[in-house]
Amino acid sequence: MEILPFFTEYLGPRILGGIQFESTRYAMGTLVTFFVLWIVLHRFIETRKIRKPTPRAKQIQMELKHSFKTVCVFVAMDIFIFEAADLGIFQKYDDFADYGMLWFWVSIPLLIILHDAYFYWTHRAMHTAKLYKRTHMQHHRSHNPTPFTAYNFAAAEAVIEYMYVPIALMLIPTHNLALYIVLSIMIFKNALAHSGYEVFPRTWARLPVLGWLTTVTHHDMHHERGTGNFGFYFTWWDRWMGTEHPNYLQRLDEQEARAKAIKAARRAAKKRPQMVPAE
Repeated sequence: MEILPFFTEYLGPRILGGIQFESTRYAMGTLVTFFVLWIVLHRFIETRKIRKPTPRAKQIQMELKHSFKTVCVFVAMDIFIFEAADLGIFQKYDDFADYGMLWFWVSIPLLIILHDAYFYWTHRAMHTAKLYKRTHMQHHRSHNPTPFTAYNFAAAEAVIEYMYVPIALMLIPTHNLALYIVLSIMIFKNALAHSGYEVFPRTWARLPVLGWLTTVTHHDMHHERGTGNFGFYFTWWDRWMGTEHPNYLQRLDEQEARAKAIKAARRAAKKRPQMVPAE
């Protein structure tokens, strides 16, 4: 095999395609979340900031550096996925008629539910003494996270995070569009979970069905304390396994009370008569 033709005709285009896909997906989630919450809306949602102080530029630089490494790992594994797909290892398909539209719409929440289980158990495993330093410690260097914390991984954790994709594709027939939708949901949820702003109504956590969804505070408490709240999309596994922080709901109530107090104080300040200086 000649190296140059192999690279220019086969490997090179796949590398470029992987870089374009992964960098675009990363930018869609992290840059958009950062721009909207931290720049455009931050004055309007300042009472929704979960913790202070806001992380400094040095932390964001560190996160971007490791995010670049994570993207490189993902690109390398994308090439493996494309190759394995050509060999027929994965149940990945293009034609909606192969499994019908009903399966297409069922497969998306199914992939998300399975990813939540995968995330919980791998995340919890990476917090064990044997694995933490080699895998997950880099991520927790972002003690007070930003949207760019989403990909702040050591190489070993990046591989673990990515491995859900080939595992799922071996088990579940997945249309290409369904895969792209799930991958987009993943990065947006990841960026929001690390945004530092509670973007969801805090009252949801006490409702019967909406309480199944993880809030930003749910994951922020994990970064703050380094224990508990290992779930990604849902609170199920944390509640079933007893790893949800016992004061999670209390923390949301405290945030809501503090936000209401700040707003009430501002309204009262606006109603106070302005003092006219004596001439």
